[in-house]
Amino acid sequence: MRSWLDGLLGRYETAVIVGGDGSLAAAYNVAAGWPGLRLGYLPAGFGNATRHLLRLPDDAAGQVGVLSRGEDRPIDLVEVNGRLALFSGAGWDALVAGRYAASGAKRLPGWTAAVARSVPDLWRRRTVEVRADGWSVHRGPIELLVVGTTPYYGRGLRVNPGARPDAGRLSLRIYPGPAPRLALEAGRWALGVRPHAPRVDATEITLRTLGDEIPVQADGDLIGSAAEWRFALRPAAVRLIGRWS
Repeated sequence: MRSWLDGLLGRYETAVIVGGDGSLAAAYNVAAGWPGLRLGYLPAGFGNATRHLLRLPDDAAGQVGVLSRGEDRPIDLVEVNGRLALFSGAGWDALVAGRYAASGAKRLPGWTAAVARSVPDLWRRRTVEVRADGWSVHRGPIELLVVGTTPYYGRGLRVNPGARPDAGRLSLRIYPGPAPRLALEAGRWALGVRPHAPRVDATEITLRTLGDEIPVQADGDLIGSAAEWRFALRPAAVRLIGRWS
């Protein structure tokens, strides 16, 4: 998809992506090379986390109205081992994302099945070291690590409140677990209550495992497993149309 978009986007001033967060992320990675281009979004995926960031209405007519007004803004992105995204997660949610895609991305039934298959993994936490701008901020087991420039995950869950696409920084949250504690945090996400996990702000974050490799997803797509990952700020990487005011 990135190769296909690369042959198209340079011809236009505005491109509208219809799909999920992963489809939009594919466009980020092309649009970042075209500073005069702006991106619009029509949410047609399952999670559609970006819809909440852009404050897009639920109805198609309202979404088109936002696009036609064309209120765009430069947004910061996170670069994950060279790949641009709004949000990224390491650990359990990346396992779920990979299983969801592998089973055919069958929306709610597929997501429910992927979560059910991944429940046993909640009792197999990975031991990691996390550094933010060179400072060690965590050394020990984790269930989930979240880093990005948006507070939202799929379905509007506020997994990383305080993250902003115009702040000139990445927001990091580490959810160490164990599983019952993560379940309580998930309840707070669903209710829109600030999680207990503190926010750490930085421009560069490194994640190194002290054992098995750890999987990472970017904008909901599993991008692989590795022993070490680097998350870096890419300020004002692309221009995105939304309801900003």
